[in-house]
Amino acid sequence: MDLKAFKEKDKKKIGIILFTITCVLLISGVILYRTFAIFETNDKYDVMNGSVEDPGDIYFAFYKDGVIQKEMPTKNEGYVLDENQSYCGVLGNKNPDIKVSMTEDEMIHILGVTTSRTKCNLYFVKGTYILGKGVPFVTEGNGLYEVSHNDEVTGTVNDAGFKKTEYRYAGENPNNYITFNDELWRIIGLVNVMTSEDKVEQRVKIVRNDSIGEYSWDTSLYSMNTGYGMNEWSKSDLMKLLNPGFEKENFNNSLYWNKTNGSCYNERNEETNMCEFEESGISDKLKNMIEDVTWNTSARVHYNEISTKTFYNSERSYETGDSCKVEKGGKGWNECNDTITRNIYWKGKIALMYPSDYGYATGSKNRNDCLNVGMNNYGNNNCHTDNWMYQSLNIWLLTANDNTTYSYTTFYIEESGRIGLHPTSNANVVKPALYLNPNVKIFKGNGELKTPFIPVLI
Repeated sequence: MDLKAFKEKDKKKIGIILFTITCVLLISGVILYRTFAIFETNDKYDVMNGSVEDPGDIYFAFYKDGVIQKEMPTKNEGYVLDENQSYCGVLGNKNPDIKVSMTEDEMIHILGVTTSRTKCNLYFVKGTYILGKGVPFVTEGNGLYEVSHNDEVTGTVNDAGFKKTEYRYAGENPNNYITFNDELWRIIGLVNVMTSEDKVEQRVKIVRNDSIGEYSWDTSLYSMNTGYGMNEWSKSDLMKLLNPGFEKENFNNSLYWNKTNGSCYNERNEETNMCEFEESGISDKLKNMIEDVTWNTSARVHYNEISTKTFYNSERSYETGDSCKVEKGGKGWNECNDTITRNIYWKGKIALMYPSDYGYATGSKNRNDCLNVGMNNYGNNNCHTDNWMYQSLNIWLLTANDNTTYSYTTFYIEESGRIGLHPTSNANVVKPALYLNPNVKIFKGNGELKTPFIPVLI
């Protein structure tokens, strides 16, 4: 037997085996890398209702604007988890039974994990947090829009400390439904407001989805036979109907706030009508969710030339209100009819939407054009067709028009879709609006009509 020949043949065989093993290892490494992507595990991630053998059996792949990352994007960077795009499963396959979400404290929650070696692909996109829930931004159609006020009329808004970026739901039917008072309400957005501490903050503003009825904005001066009412919210019939503190007055005595029935004004009647709020009034258990804020009540403009963007600034003007003074009994459309001093703001709990709230809710393809058109032409430009606030109804708004020229008129959404003016004594649809306490957070739900957000006070 030739020993030398045997050794040479054996070396060659061993070399082939080693080369094969090396190739297999390299290929396996590439496959594993592509399967698990870049992942990290961390004790701060909550795995809820899971039955995995070890925390290492959950892997996370982070994507920022569709590009894989080594670290998780944060809210400080302006990113939120896109729950609709993110998913989990074994070896990266999507398992619809596993639900993934993320709270504002950047804790990842995974529900329904039952198998080891589960990988979660987490997609982060530009967005913000609404009541503690991350909501991605959109640039067209239905959803949450960034609204920039950098190009607004300079002056009072920025001087007051208002942030230049707000976040508003827009489109024909965005997922902004929220359960409040055992009813469907809708989130207008995260918007600038002055709190009871006279600090400018951003709060979530909501509005009732359906009307509580048709009522006069004010009838006081009609009943005095001196005009059609007055457009001063702090003294109006409707304000007293919606808010606490007027229980001892004869009419509109905080009926909605106290969830009671009683007499109130409707359509400039000197006689009163019975109003029933035992079913639709504010529940006592929810009153501490409502924040006291400063509402802006006067836009010293004429809406023929005023766009949504300019309206926003005008609504928040901090100029001194004027008195309207003419001879007693003046009733003409272009005459003043009282000597009441108008206030530019009012502090309280419940009021109505602003004209700019309606304007910014459009998700029209020509959204930018709609935000710059005069609001009396809003309907003519079809800006209302993709606006979730539009309901083919005459809906009262909070803002009073120029105080010296139209002292008894207030803005409203016309059934045609444009912004119009009505004497305050007219009966229009009333949809209460309010700001939520910052300690209110979303408990569950995704904002859809069938699964609205459900808030809790923490």
